[in-house]
Amino acid sequence: MYRSYSLTSLQLLQQLHDKTTRKLSPAKSVDPLTVLPVELAELVLEYLAFRQRVNCMRVSRGWRDYIGKLPRLWMHLDLSGARRPVPRKFIDKAVRRSENRLTRVTLHRFEHIDVLKNVAKACKNLTDLEFISLPHAMSSTLIDIVQYASSLEKIVVHPLISMDTMTGIMNTRPTLKHVGFHEVQPSRHLAPWKGPFPFLEHITLHFPGALPQATSVMLSSLFNSTPTLKHLDLVAQGIHNATFLDRCSTLPLETFILKTGPTNFPLLPPTLRKFSLNYIAAGDLGDADSPRMLRCRLPHLTHLSLFEVNNFDADRIEELLDVYVDDEGQLHNLEGAAPLQSLTFRGLPSDDNVGFFSKKTNSLFARSPRVLTPALQHLDLAKQAVGDDDVEHLLEHEVTGLTSVDFSYSYITGASIKMLVDKLPGLKSIYADNCSRISGRDAIEYARRKGVFVSCTMGEGKGGKKIRYG
Repeated sequence: MYRSYSLTSLQLLQQLHDKTTRKLSPAKSVDPLTVLPVELAELVLEYLAFRQRVNCMRVSRGWRDYIGKLPRLWMHLDLSGARRPVPRKFIDKAVRRSENRLTRVTLHRFEHIDVLKNVAKACKNLTDLEFISLPHAMSSTLIDIVQYASSLEKIVVHPLISMDTMTGIMNTRPTLKHVGFHEVQPSRHLAPWKGPFPFLEHITLHFPGALPQATSVMLSSLFNSTPTLKHLDLVAQGIHNATFLDRCSTLPLETFILKTGPTNFPLLPPTLRKFSLNYIAAGDLGDADSPRMLRCRLPHLTHLSLFEVNNFDADRIEELLDVYVDDEGQLHNLEGAAPLQSLTFRGLPSDDNVGFFSKKTNSLFARSPRVLTPALQHLDLAKQAVGDDDVEHLLEHEVTGLTSVDFSYSYITGASIKMLVDKLPGLKSIYADNCSRISGRDAIEYARRKGVFVSCTMGEGKGGKKIRYG
């Protein structure tokens, strides 16, 4: 009797479920994975993030079996979206679904070191490894995993590791092309490199503190062993001995991002296309920096960013962009140099009264023929004393290629927004956050009607609400 009652209840629940499903589903609904060709279905699924594909497998048993049998969808094991510890069984299944053909692994919230070693051994095509978080007591094991991954070309580690571990990783796999270590504990003793590193093109090194002498010496030795280095991203609170930076002038760098305490302006290579200098504590350029700038010949530079670099004037811009001194000490104009495509300046000019764009000879950016041209696409002068007059002077130049401007924390009003929208046909976005002289929405709505995005968040004081106009 009890069993009959239970069966009747299950049948009733099934009927209610089917009825609800019919109401919610369109009358002619079909399962897309049953009608799309395999090639199209794979293309659609490849656009999804890894976490979204895993969620798709929970739709039905059919979807699970279908997606699980497409190895191409499992080439990148991406755990960056993990919200809780990942079980080892999940990794085992993912590797099997890829048929041991994993090429990229991004790890987060995974504690089973032995599984990682097995993955590195089994997946002979593994080229990219990224660690967002590390298992406990993992640093020394990183070297073992790198040793097993015979095809490894790129490794990125976000958590803190020691300088010895970083050195061990690179010595174990000298054929690496890309290394990124986002928090390295500096070393006070010298550790030898087993270079050279003939294929290394990209280095990211972030140190949480100042660099002691031993670390500076090691970095100098490293740069002597990287003849093909193109991208360098270096962060340190301070540098005990910055002479190793001058070694960078002989490298074929295309991108150089430097964030550190105030130091001498670095010598830059002529191959450079993108340069970003960020002084962690605001620092003034000294008299010794001008000769160093003149020694930099930068015909290909198109992206320039200067943060907290104070005492900049038109002469310094000219020294950096437009002239150079040769080996014999002769001054030359730099002919045929590429115009800037992106300019960010967050420092303090040497004189607040000279203006930024007026056609006076001492205006900060108007003298150089490489700055205010149709090639300029991005201009960022946030936290500068820019007003409506400056915007009007800017528009007197041929800056018709601008697509994005940032005048946040400045003195512009809605009139500047309207001028920018009317005179820059390719403009896509204006950032005017915390511009206290923008008092209403009229200019923002005008820009929106013209298809230009405007960000205009206004802080109402400490602890108060924020008003977003755009």
